[in-house]
Amino acid sequence: MIERLTPAHAEELRDIRLEALRLHPTAFSADPEVEGAFTLEHWRERIEHRCMFGGRVDGRLAGINAFSLDTYSKKTAHVATLGAMYVREAARGTGLAGALMTHWLDHAARSGAEMAVLDVEATNRRAIALYERHGFKILGRKPRSMKVDGIFYDELEMWREITSPA
Repeated sequence: MIERLTPAHAEELRDIRLEALRLHPTAFSADPEVEGAFTLEHWRERIEHRCMFGGRVDGRLAGINAFSLDTYSKKTAHVATLGAMYVREAARGTGLAGALMTHWLDHAARSGAEMAVLDVEATNRRAIALYERHGFKILGRKPRSMKVDGIFYDELEMWREITSPA
């Protein structure tokens, strides 16, 4: 079951997010040192002001993703952005990633989004395959998009249309 995370989930979110940044530094543009320094109160405020979803396996938060819309401009308010997508190693292959994506896309449709975008590290074949299964297509490549430990990594920008909920 997928749920929207609330400030009550701050500690769990912090733990899974920092795990993701530590184990997969090239998969996220966020800096683990910066996020690791956030107080628990900061994590609560972050959840309060963002739309984050989580999925559990055996009661433990095992996967997350984030939804955002640019509400500052009418010109781009139709574009939903997927971020912070991560599933713990033990939960990979269980269908949790697909359930998180389906829930995210349903939420995007209910929110009035007409298009979805995401960035993914160009060699992350498993993530790319997940996104393609959910209708995303590669729009382009961002060369040298991230630099981790002195090494540059490219990202792919992916997109898909979103249809209104039935």
